[in-house]
Amino acid sequence: MLKVGIDIGSVSVDVVLLDDRGRIVEDRYIRHKGKPIRVAKEVLEELMVTHGKEIDFVATTGTGAKAFAELVGASFINEIIAITKAFQALYPNTGSVIDIGGEDSKFILFERDKDHGNLKIKDFSMNTLCAAGTGSFLDQQASRLGFTIEEFAETALKAKNAPRIAGRCTVFAKSDMIHLQQIATPDYELVAGLCYALARNFKGSIAKGKDLEKPVAFIGGVAANAGMRKAIQDVFSLEEIELLVPERFTSMGALGAIYAALDEPKLRRSYQGVQKVEEYLTREESAEAHEQLTLSDGNKNIIYEVRRPASRVRAYLGVDVGSISTNLVVIDEERNVLAKRYLMTAGRPLEAVKRGLAEIGDEVGALVDVVGVGTTGSGRYLTADFIGADLVRNEITAQAEAAISIDPAVDTIFEIGGQDSKYISVDNGVIVDFEMNKACAAGTGSFLEEQAERLGVSIKEEFAGLALRSEKPVKMGERCTVFIESDVIHHQQAGADVQDIAGGLCYSIVLNYLNKVVGDRRVGNRIFFQGGTAFNTGVVAAFEKVVGKPVIVPSHHDVTGAIGVAILAMKERTWEKSTFKSFDLSKRSYEIDTFECKGCENLCEIRRVTCEGETPLYYGSRCEKYDVVRKVQKKSIPDLVKVRDDYLHGTYMRTADGEPIGIPRILNTVELLPFWKAFLTELGFSVVVSDATNKRTVKEGVENIIVESCFPIKLAHGHMLNLARKGIKRIFVPSVINLKRLSEDAANTFACPYAQSLPYTVRASMDFESMGVKVESPVIYFGNGTDVARKNLVAFGKRLGKSGREVERAFQIATSAQQAFYDQCLREGADFLASIKGDEKVMVLVGRPYNSMDPGANLNVHKKLIDLGVPAMPLDMLPLDKVPHDDDLTDMYWGYGQKILRAGKIIRSHPNLFAIYITNFGCGPDSFITHFFKKIMEGKPFLQLEIDEHSGDAGIITRLEAFLDSIKNATPTEVVRRRNGVHAFGGKKSRKIYIPHMSDHSLPFAGAFRACGVDAAVMEESDEETVQLGRKYTLGKECYPCILTTGDMLKTVGRQGFDAASSAFFMPSGGGPCRFGQYHRLHRLVLDEHGYGNVPIYAPNQDDRLYNDLNIVGGKFSRLGWRAIVSTDLLVKMVHGVRPYEENHGQTDRVYNECLAEVSKAIESGEDGVFDVLEHAVDRFLAIPRREEARPVVGIVGEIYIRSNRFSNDDLVRRVEEFGGEAWLAPIAEWINYVNYMGKKKSTQKKRLSSLLKLVITDHIQRKDEHRIEEIFS
Repeated sequence: MLKVGIDIGSVSVDVVLLDDRGRIVEDRYIRHKGKPIRVAKEVLEELMVTHGKEIDFVATTGTGAKAFAELVGASFINEIIAITKAFQALYPNTGSVIDIGGEDSKFILFERDKDHGNLKIKDFSMNTLCAAGTGSFLDQQASRLGFTIEEFAETALKAKNAPRIAGRCTVFAKSDMIHLQQIATPDYELVAGLCYALARNFKGSIAKGKDLEKPVAFIGGVAANAGMRKAIQDVFSLEEIELLVPERFTSMGALGAIYAALDEPKLRRSYQGVQKVEEYLTREESAEAHEQLTLSDGNKNIIYEVRRPASRVRAYLGVDVGSISTNLVVIDEERNVLAKRYLMTAGRPLEAVKRGLAEIGDEVGALVDVVGVGTTGSGRYLTADFIGADLVRNEITAQAEAAISIDPAVDTIFEIGGQDSKYISVDNGVIVDFEMNKACAAGTGSFLEEQAERLGVSIKEEFAGLALRSEKPVKMGERCTVFIESDVIHHQQAGADVQDIAGGLCYSIVLNYLNKVVGDRRVGNRIFFQGGTAFNTGVVAAFEKVVGKPVIVPSHHDVTGAIGVAILAMKERTWEKSTFKSFDLSKRSYEIDTFECKGCENLCEIRRVTCEGETPLYYGSRCEKYDVVRKVQKKSIPDLVKVRDDYLHGTYMRTADGEPIGIPRILNTVELLPFWKAFLTELGFSVVVSDATNKRTVKEGVENIIVESCFPIKLAHGHMLNLARKGIKRIFVPSVINLKRLSEDAANTFACPYAQSLPYTVRASMDFESMGVKVESPVIYFGNGTDVARKNLVAFGKRLGKSGREVERAFQIATSAQQAFYDQCLREGADFLASIKGDEKVMVLVGRPYNSMDPGANLNVHKKLIDLGVPAMPLDMLPLDKVPHDDDLTDMYWGYGQKILRAGKIIRSHPNLFAIYITNFGCGPDSFITHFFKKIMEGKPFLQLEIDEHSGDAGIITRLEAFLDSIKNATPTEVVRRRNGVHAFGGKKSRKIYIPHMSDHSLPFAGAFRACGVDAAVMEESDEETVQLGRKYTLGKECYPCILTTGDMLKTVGRQGFDAASSAFFMPSGGGPCRFGQYHRLHRLVLDEHGYGNVPIYAPNQDDRLYNDLNIVGGKFSRLGWRAIVSTDLLVKMVHGVRPYEENHGQTDRVYNECLAEVSKAIESGEDGVFDVLEHAVDRFLAIPRREEARPVVGIVGEIYIRSNRFSNDDLVRRVEEFGGEAWLAPIAEWINYVNYMGKKKSTQKKRLSSLLKLVITDHIQRKDEHRIEEIFS
């Protein structure tokens, strides 16, 4: 008899047939193109026709297999288990498995069963939704470069210098690729860079630093790729014999499903045929839908008129070299388009330019005298040198110039290209604001093209028509491309019609663009939609539906960038004769090669473009050695960042001859180096500082981190390895908890949790012991006063064998050195500010010292600004301590957050200063600080740069150039400052207080409010409407609980009957460093923006003043609230212990809901009746009939909101129960116990004896109540 194994993945269906002797009869690998269930059905039908009578059973596995198995009567085997079974049967000596498929990646670590020696799963991990380590990304890039996936694989092996490409996210990786292409990186090196990026991503995001047991098997569709095999081998340091690629590398899951069913006959099911599958595929999908798309008459017939000249005319050429398309336009002096080309860049910008020049030359070359040439787009500098352009301009300015030329009344421009999207706001023909998509925005044309390919439809001929025919476009995400792809797969598997998915994608791209690019910026009444994506009438219709205003698609919208730069060449022409090398350039040959410059530690990869008979062009250098970027020739501009760096390293110059100790150039050391250098030197150490951040630092840092974190933490790993490589055996990495206060009334001044915990996380990432390196990590509190910091360091010094006197002396000298550094910076800053004349613009680099003041970490932003003719000023050269402490700073408990907001106040009020806010992808504090900074800067533009481990900097230059263009005529508007009391609730009985439905604990907790005479209601549970509203009015980078609570508040104020004048919201706060304490401040901003400034937020602080804040409600509130929490904790624990075993389905839930309601009433009564209610509840639970069976107990821990909130954790407790487990959920009461513990500790440190006494008494009463309640349940 034959056994069928089917592995249904996100990209392919893999099918295997085994005979009774275990021989493979058939082995198929079929790409299902978004129709997994249909393809699996068709394959199974074919097999039944061929082998029907001989088939014993069908076993399935894979991400899309569970529903299919139910429909056909097949076994379903978890894919990790299936793979393990396959290796036990076929390759039993395997130690680890790397599985990279189309959309999913897995890492499995094996160990041996002690009894039988069989393979057993020791550990495993899988990619998150947004991991980039999957095969579909390679497919997309192969297609972009014009390779088949087979050619792609072989091409990678030709590379000698694989360039660094970001591997964390597919969109970042694409962005890097495009920038590398624009500086002439050869294809084979790009391909190799992509392979290494995926391998590094797998190591960092999925293997997460775990030790691989060898030999290592590489399976999944990507294992076919020779370039990937080499990258895996190199990144994991494997010998050739240690990497195993099984013969059936695509079929191991399907084989394993068969072996699992053979091992356990009870898993086998009776095959029922495919009839139910057919019914499943033809049924209507009941997904939530958008409104039907309709196209306005004005956008139905767009005219693309090209006027060929009748006689020879003077003309201007514009060339826009973008990531996806390369556009060329020739205009006459009346701005008529004489000729144009819209060509695919296809990863070869110079080839596209050559082709465009040849075709336009043939068309109008004999009829025009080209007197000016401009280039724009991400490849503008390379192209300008290659063709001899007279003018180079950023694409923001070029797009705006074209729009204004077409219609001087235009006030808003939406521009969506293949890889980039832009928003431009115009007033009276002048750019007043702009934004470009961050790297991971999904609102771009290439994304739509990829999805069209997934759907099997032509993006040009079919997609828009399908979308416009859809009567119910499905609702999908509008966040990251990978999340939207997930939604597409989900809807396909649920049987959605292609046209409904196409319509939904049009809405998705528009909503993503409006939410993430436009944000809360102005959308005027004269809106232009430009760029290649405007060809897609489905997207045009979606814009009109969502914006609710006419959206104009201008003639030649596809080449407006090229038109704009041609017009600029005409308007700004100062040259007598153009340097254009003529259309004949198309016939010239050129060669591209790369080499590594060894002139300094940066080891830049230089790309050399050699044109026939011309001096070679060089790209890729960080210094001037090979620089070809055309700098603005202006007066000498001081390099204030270098001046600051000289002060940082030169303030304290003494040396000592003792044991070497390394100080990595990381985190707050980029500010505190004078202190640490002096302190350690005075203790007799010979201080060695790590090298400046360079390419190797980045590479090693990224490769050695085991969990996803921000870029500065990755760099910290690289700097520590740099010191270890120098032979330094002692490295100093203090855990700095908080920074020195700028004023006495400042809040806490915490470092972020990542920075505080670096000394501990870095030990988990890197084995310093095997290197013979000792990491010294004293815990320091600079923000708690000089005495506390001194005591911290005296204790540290004693551990090093130094006397208290030695340490005291070193501390004093170090403090003086640090103050000298601060004084020098402030003097330099004051002198510079005094030297500013007229309307001269100065860019202040706002951020943390380790991202804004480290050129290697921010792509040399300050040098780029100097090259563009403007000075860059470090933030700490501003007199931050002179800024008055006000409401904006009151609850800002991060030290650098306070500095950033204080800098904002200075910049806002100084006419010559403008902010360049440098942040990093995934920066937790900045997800909130940027909101508050924007509020402070209201009316004055600033530029935010989000930087990651990118190697390409074309996007940074574009943003800087566009920002400088946009502020030429900037006049900050006067802002009326609003004052809103966050704690204005004040216990007023006249207001109804709304409490977030974090968990069922909220219901009895509301009863505690009512017991004190305050009307309280629990908000509706979170749902999809919550998520939609929350994401719309946040950046999407805040903590998920903050996004949900924001959405819940907006949902509540939008409900009929909500009375702002008599309502308030409850949102606890904190004193840091966790982001939780910033939620209520962001909620305040959002409510104000929606016109609910009169609705207070009651935000009791969980710090040592918690009970003072809570007692605003009433003296007995704290005790009643505590009883509510403990009672619900124990009811929940009871449910989780009974429900998995109940004989009568639903009985436990009914008892629980009734008991919960009774507890809420008892708490509201304000008496001790809750104890009687709980005793009765226990009796009722114990009376529920239960089955006797053994289940594993699964503990659920983690962030308190997510673990407790069933919507946000996808009802995880019930999932555990469905899969045969019993859940144990960490109680809410432990949080209050921890708050009490920390409150007592802080009251002791601050010598607040009355506060300490109150906390001790409160804690004692709570313990007593808790014990009494626990006794009832014991």
